[in-house]
Amino acid sequence: IIEKYKKAKAYCQNPFEVRHNSGKKKTVPIEKEWIGDGVNRSKNAYSRSVKLYCRDAATVKLKENSLDGVFTDPPYFGNVQYAELMDFCYVWLKRLVGRTSREFETASTRNSCELTGNVEMGRNLNHFAEGLSAVFQRVAKAMKPGAPLAFTYHHNRLDAYYPVIGAILDAGLTCTASIPCPAEMGASIHINGTGSSIIDTVFVCRSTGTIKKSLLAESPANFEKLVARDLAELKAGNVNPTKGDIRCIVFGHLTRLVVWILRSEWDKTKPIQSRITKIANRLGIFESRVKALTLIDANLTENLRDMPLFAMRENVGEYETENTDVSF
Repeated sequence: IIEKYKKAKAYCQNPFEVRHNSGKKKTVPIEKEWIGDGVNRSKNAYSRSVKLYCRDAATVKLKENSLDGVFTDPPYFGNVQYAELMDFCYVWLKRLVGRTSREFETASTRNSCELTGNVEMGRNLNHFAEGLSAVFQRVAKAMKPGAPLAFTYHHNRLDAYYPVIGAILDAGLTCTASIPCPAEMGASIHINGTGSSIIDTVFVCRSTGTIKKSLLAESPANFEKLVARDLAELKAGNVNPTKGDIRCIVFGHLTRLVVWILRSEWDKTKPIQSRITKIANRLGIFESRVKALTLIDANLTENLRDMPLFAMRENVGEYETENTDVSF
């Protein structure tokens, strides 16, 4: 743990990117940049304001039109019980710093507002959907017009994406990009040996702006081209996507497309179950067909052809060029 901390502090002082070239890694320094409120061991007078709070994101008070961007990593529904894991660290942190910090006044990190799926505690998909929607609506109201809400998400079940779709729509946002990105390491403790996906989808959402026409994938064939392009780019970066990774990439694009299609007819005042059902009906896919979606070489186009998501589309044209923009 100490060695990881030392590496993290060194990275903050001298951040860098890693690029792949002909199978070799190359470290590229980011000149004149650092992470933190000031440069470590430097007499540079320039500093930044960094503030950390432990608050409920669904109720926090934020000034309207004040945020340039919101970047977050929300819970992945029922994949990880964060509070149960965090309590292991919390009891030691409480002994070290708890005497002077209000964040450590409670006996445990667990609370009734925790946003995860948990069968034992009665936290179902609707609980997760309502909580995520409350957070997204709160921050969207505080964001400047066109500012990005960017977050990562992945799950091996399609219905776990329903709350994400609903939260984006409830917040009045449009998803302009779904970008696959390696997030987990194969040796990660909670996924090692499970065959789980290491690919997250980075979703970028805005209240207004433009989106590339090609990203709207108005036919199954065009959709398959998007997935194939993502796989090619990951392989170019020395990542060999598994079936689980492909499934998450597909789910990410489906999420973005459903948001685009439903945004003009969405009514956030409807009961939560009604909203979830509307999303499910538009996707119209069952778990028995998910396996087919994991194989890009098993004719993804045919597996998607009769989905309501595409069957209900109109004016389906050829795959558009990257330079064609659509405003929203």
